[in-house]
Amino acid sequence: MIFVGGKSVNVTTRGPGRLYLFTHGSNVGAPSTVGGTATNNEGITRYLISFSHNFTKFAFYWDGQGEAVYSIDTRLVRKPVGKSWKEACYILWGADEVQIADVSKDVTVALPRDEETTCFIIHDKY
Repeated sequence: MIFVGGKSVNVTTRGPGRLYLFTHGSNVGAPSTVGGTATNNEGITRYLISFSHNFTKFAFYWDGQGEAVYSIDTRLVRKPVGKSWKEACYILWGADEVQIADVSKDVTVALPRDEETTCFIIHDKY
């Protein structure tokens, strides 16, 4: 299962842009949130998609000049990241795979959290 036992979702992007994360489906009545983490890097940027124990659904997409791919944990398989909320990468808590879903209607009620969301840049210097 994704997010269990340290199985992370990793995103690799090329060029400047912003990776957006939509967190919803609260199991404690919390509001949904949406935000992006930006990079100005002309080369490769690596992100880690994290989660909250208070939510059961997660979606992300790349809004950038170059390509973006994701992988799960240490798997060698890389798949393209969606380019909008209409074709977002979508994770249900307990799932083993990332799906593609249209969350464009759901995301409109989410609280904005740019630069305050749980998709983190993994710096090469560390």
